[in-house]
Amino acid sequence: MDPNNPALYSSVKGGQRDEGGFRVKRQTIQAQNTIDGAEISETIKEDSAQGARYVIDGNLRRVPPYYFTYLTFCKMRWRDRNLLEVFTSEFRDKDRDYYHEAIATGQVMLNGKVADLDTIVRNGDQISHRTHKHEPPVTSRPIKIVYEDDELVVIDKPSGIPVHPTGRYRFNTVVMVLKHEQGKYVHPCNRLDRLTSGLMFLAKSGKAADKMGAQLRDREVKKEYVARVKGEFPLGTIVVEEPIATVAPKVALNRVKPDGKPAKTEFHRISYDGETSIVRCRPFTGRTHQIRVHLQYLGHPIANDPIYSNVWVWGEELGKDGAGDDAELEARLSEIGRSRPASTWISPVDYTPFEQHAGDANGSFIPKGLGEALAHEKCPDCKTDLYTDPGPNDLDLWLHALTYSSIDQSWSYATPYPEWALAPNRKFMEMAMDEARKCEGTTTAFSVGAVLVNNGKVLSTGYSRELPGNTHAEQCALEKYYKETGVQGTVPPGTVIYTTMEPCSERLSGNLPCVDRILATANIKTVFVGVVEPDTFVANNTGRSRLKTAGIEYVHIPGYEDECLAIATKKPDEESKELKEESKEESKEELKGE
Repeated sequence: MDPNNPALYSSVKGGQRDEGGFRVKRQTIQAQNTIDGAEISETIKEDSAQGARYVIDGNLRRVPPYYFTYLTFCKMRWRDRNLLEVFTSEFRDKDRDYYHEAIATGQVMLNGKVADLDTIVRNGDQISHRTHKHEPPVTSRPIKIVYEDDELVVIDKPSGIPVHPTGRYRFNTVVMVLKHEQGKYVHPCNRLDRLTSGLMFLAKSGKAADKMGAQLRDREVKKEYVARVKGEFPLGTIVVEEPIATVAPKVALNRVKPDGKPAKTEFHRISYDGETSIVRCRPFTGRTHQIRVHLQYLGHPIANDPIYSNVWVWGEELGKDGAGDDAELEARLSEIGRSRPASTWISPVDYTPFEQHAGDANGSFIPKGLGEALAHEKCPDCKTDLYTDPGPNDLDLWLHALTYSSIDQSWSYATPYPEWALAPNRKFMEMAMDEARKCEGTTTAFSVGAVLVNNGKVLSTGYSRELPGNTHAEQCALEKYYKETGVQGTVPPGTVIYTTMEPCSERLSGNLPCVDRILATANIKTVFVGVVEPDTFVANNTGRSRLKTAGIEYVHIPGYEDECLAIATKKPDEESKELKEESKEESKEELKGE
């Protein structure tokens, strides 16, 4: 959009707005029209983004370094403070020496005039800094479109990419990628952290942004996330209502504090694999890092959280019940991404070599391949410190915005479960498929397999018609468990069932449907399925809705649909039938001989 084109901008009360009706920030207008007080020419416009192109390099999206004019207005917390102090305390991508030299050499302007080391920032001041910008690489995973119309774009945001320009990121952001690669000019309606994945709402017009924003602010939207956390998360519904405060914004540290803002999150365990738990999370408020902080407070931080599950930062208890000194935590977190790469509980980094090389003047220790940290190299153009590439602990977080729906049920959007939530469960689904293969084919019923699992251990297995009668897989697994344990009608709390096909809700034979058997156990709270049942024998199987109505998690594990259906609909083995007939005839002959 060209700000000099009057067709694209309208002047209204409260400031200028673009063609979509969005209010245009003062710094955006001035940055597009002036650089350090001078009129921008077409050459300067190109120069301001020189080299700002996307390069896909394996799992990373890169933007080569380019020159950029950072323009902002004085924030409340900056008022009446020294300019160098503001730069040093608020921005961590460059060190104090860099900012000292930038100001001393006239690269920083205040209200269009060259600033100096004694400059004090006042209310309303405009700060302009011409810099050689180095953006960190982000994930190259695609931004998936969930839904789009004339007003709204709903996306499934990948982990490891910020939503909008902030800090060291500008073009490596969701809104810029959509703009430059797909021609979509959008504004975010809801917030997701750089590392959080999942549903996001992006408005194409100011009207749409105001409408969705109002619903989110007024808590007219039900939000559900899924997380993978450390350890065995408690069963049942866990509600945390601990207030949260931002302790150190520079290192993104937020903690439970008595004087923090009210916060409420509801948690419900989906499964536990013996090491980590999959947990459904419902935030009722929208504090920064709310789900992450509340999970840490419970003693179950997200297993790969680079802020809240780093043992070197928090100690072995990982901040449970609010343990840890704020100043010490801030000091340690300030080293992450600089002297040390990120480390997490599930993927720890051995910091021993970093301790051994602390203060190494020649910079011989370069932690390449472990994650982002100072590379002990300088940019030849701007002399700023360079960093190594990010690693998995820098790009992934096991927290995903799964579903958003309006309280009045007028709309609802959902994404598939992320692979990290499904991965611990795939081995059990594949085991259920092996059970299904044991079924003798028939033209009058499906061949299905089922596995009962508790805390990562198999309790029982079953397949269709394994037991006498027209038995189903889930029925066989349950009956075998009851017989083996001598306990009728129930299973241990936290038991999960895996079945290759959606449990039946109706039996033509008059037997008890599998949905009813699952509900009767009272302790099965999660059902994983390989494929939804076709309408071949019973039309409109209502199993899923009945389970969800009863508060049971219903999770489809994708990737097995074709194979599950092929197994389910296999025909009787003709060769086996002939062998059986031959066997019968042989038996008759033997009886005659006797």
